Amino acid sequence: MKKIMALFVFMFALSFNANAQEAKTAQELGKQDAVALAQYLEIDGQIVTDLQNLFTSKHETLLIAGISDERKQVLSEVIEHKLAATLDATQIEKLKADAVLYKKLIKN
Repeated sequence: MKKIMALFVFMFALSFNANAQEAKTAQELGKQDAVALAQYLEIDGQIVTDLQNLFTSKHETLLIAGISDERKQVLSEVIEHKLAATLDATQIEKLKADAVLYKKLIKN
């Protein structure tokens, strides 16, 4: 019985650790996306923090197992609309001019 209990605790600890690593990965990826965008558009301040939160949320959603392609498409549209609401028209045009960066930020 003690071995079964020890095994259960060990499995619980491993699953908890794995979830913590996924969250950290999402935060790191979100920060990388926000920094790349900030450097490209030469922006700083609260906007960068807001964008980091947006991209972290995107990566957390994409880490969900079994997420459908339809949900990924909706997520891309939401991110595109939030970027359009956050940035001004010239910044959006400049961002869309760099198709590689734009696709990286909008898609998965």
